[in-house]
Amino acid sequence: MNSYRKIALILILFPLFFLGQEKPAEKLNARFVIKTSAGIPKPITSNLFRKSFNGFYDLGISFNFRTVGNFYFGIGYQNVFFKNNAYLKQQVYNASIPYDTRLLADIPFVAISYDKYFKSDSYIKYSLNYGYILGKYTNVNPDTSEKNKPLISKGFSGQYIRPEVSFNFIDKDNTWVSFSVMVSYTTLLYKYDPRSPRFAHFYELQPISNRYAMSWLTVGFGINVLLGQSKE
Repeated sequence: MNSYRKIALILILFPLFFLGQEKPAEKLNARFVIKTSAGIPKPITSNLFRKSFNGFYDLGISFNFRTVGNFYFGIGYQNVFFKNNAYLKQQVYNASIPYDTRLLADIPFVAISYDKYFKSDSYIKYSLNYGYILGKYTNVNPDTSEKNKPLISKGFSGQYIRPEVSFNFIDKDNTWVSFSVMVSYTTLLYKYDPRSPRFAHFYELQPISNRYAMSWLTVGFGINVLLGQSKE
């Protein structure tokens, strides 16, 4: 877990290196940016959540308006999908039946961001998203053993914080489009409860700590539409 945190910190802070490089002065980006992203989330904390689930996709879209300088305010929507790890199986007599429990979540959010050019057609975007996650476990195998009691809802909600850094490269033939590679670290102000997906009875999970809130690291790519570009 500590190694994942170090990787996340390095990837998020690495773009600061470019701030010391020589670059065009105060070039403004487009007035309005439609930002899309797609990546694979890797659970980081809690240990129990990381051992229970693995990420399949993390998709997002946001609509961003430039305010002062290259600062933006935006609103957006994110959808994430996790599936239980393969070693969690249901024992029926002498057979093992794979689980297919999934975590699906919708996340509306607001965002503030800042664009910093390091070349005439390339810029770094620093973003901070804040929103509310609406999560639900689906394909849950019913289990009424004592470890899963009292039975609780298969859905949950909570606040969400997501810092993100992306490198963006404007298409030279279509200057209203930019492509990006990104890394983000999502933290939920919610603590994972294995009773919700009915996982508390698994002996493999019982000794694992659950001290921290749920979080994941996402690495991916994106396409942005740049509208109302500055003529500077």
